[in-house]
Amino acid sequence: MATERKKQTKRHFDKRFFVFLFLAIIYICFLYYKETHPEEPDYDIPIIVEESSTIEENGNEDIPVVGLMRVHMIDCGQGDSFLIECNGKYALIDCGTRSAGDDVVAYLNKEHVDELQFIIGTHQHDDHMGGMYEVLSNFKCDTVYMPKVRTDLVTANWYLQLMSKIKKDKIKVVNPKIDDTFYLEDAKFTVIGQLSETQAGNNVNDYSTVVHLAYGDMDFVFTGDAETKVERQILNLQTVPDCEVLKVGHHGSDTSTSQEFLDAIDPEYCLISCGVGNKYEHPCTVTMDKLKKAKVKVYRTDECGDVVLTVTYEDITFSTKPGNYKDGVTVASERKE
Repeated sequence: MATERKKQTKRHFDKRFFVFLFLAIIYICFLYYKETHPEEPDYDIPIIVEESSTIEENGNEDIPVVGLMRVHMIDCGQGDSFLIECNGKYALIDCGTRSAGDDVVAYLNKEHVDELQFIIGTHQHDDHMGGMYEVLSNFKCDTVYMPKVRTDLVTANWYLQLMSKIKKDKIKVVNPKIDDTFYLEDAKFTVIGQLSETQAGNNVNDYSTVVHLAYGDMDFVFTGDAETKVERQILNLQTVPDCEVLKVGHHGSDTSTSQEFLDAIDPEYCLISCGVGNKYEHPCTVTMDKLKKAKVKVYRTDECGDVVLTVTYEDITFSTKPGNYKDGVTVASERKE
């Protein structure tokens, strides 16, 4: 009897073991199938692509989106300052006035800029380079591009202090030459206009470095305060590109944007940085009439404030509606009403 009970117990144990083994094999097969056959996505749910260069997570983490460039025209009053942003890297073209330096710094902080790859100071006037001291005091920057100017033309204290800081901080200074090329990630900068000391003479505006910025099929021209003498050089050298965006020279003054230059550039959009009610009455009627006749859409800080251009390889979108073709005096008077 004892032997029979042992046999029954063994048969019962063997049966439970094989049931357990069978279930274990099924579970392992299930796990293997899940690993090798991921679930197909539900294509009825729309896929949303973030149109910002940064996606905010938890309110404080910024993740750069590859494949976009942004050009920020910073409203810095009667001056120029453009932030170029490409794949999480940053550069500046001009820094506004001394009095607007803090505003430019505040804007960079708002955009979560950590450091600048380089700064282009188009020429040694306060409304373009005066704010550079404040910018360099707040952000790391290894290289500054600026034209070589006759020393007797740049004796202002702000400029001497700036150069002293650049020397003290061991920042590299490069004097641009025609055809010089440098990059901000996928964005290509090429110098297409640069007069020598002899060519520019006594006019500091004519020392302005003119830069062609290319991103995919999208082309920009930044002119600083370059006047018609520089424009003629560019036309003669045939370095002028057919571009989408022109930064209008000298805040829309009649000393820049000759008809020949505008025709050669043939822009779809123009950017004008100028202060409301500025004493120079920029932009002037002559220039605005040319832009209107050419049917160029104009974005101007005295009407639009800060303007952000989001650029893909094939397209440009703007953060605001375009301004109008009125001169600076008219815009200022309308603002007072």
